[in-house]
Amino acid sequence: MKYHLNIILLALRAAIVLVFGMVAFYALNIYDSILNPNAETVVDSYLPQFKIPQFIIPPAWGTPVFLSLYLLLLIYLIFKLLELHKSLANLKNGHVFYERQSAEFKSAGSGIIIFAKCQYLLFCTLGTLVYANIAIFLTELPWFFALYLIGKFVLLLHYMAQKGEFLREENELTV
Repeated sequence: MKYHLNIILLALRAAIVLVFGMVAFYALNIYDSILNPNAETVVDSYLPQFKIPQFIIPPAWGTPVFLSLYLLLLIYLIFKLLELHKSLANLKNGHVFYERQSAEFKSAGSGIIIFAKCQYLLFCTLGTLVYANIAIFLTELPWFFALYLIGKFVLLLHYMAQKGEFLREENELTV
């Protein structure tokens, strides 16, 4: 059991470091897009523009807005992943059904689902409005479903921890 938890915790630490790297990368892109509004950014290469005469929102200020909102979402994800890491680390240390465990799992799972939904909405709305990329609705679906299922799995852990807490309390009252 501890071996598997160590692997999960290691993967979670790697994900947190990766998201920190993404935050730094997007922060530098925000800075660059503000200093050079007409320069090509990472968003320009990810959301290719169709040949439409006029954009609804000009990319010169749409790109920094997109990057800023995505940066805030990534910071939110970091906090939720850290909360999940703390809960799993307590589980590894032998604290199986402690008082706040189910609440921590619920908060982390709900946070991952909220991140998935907000990320999908952000990419679809600004990808469509700024870059006129209709295909983004389909290209973002696999990432949305993957994050959504991970969040649901963590919510399943919440349910199991909640029932475990109840059984532990019943056992203590019986003894």
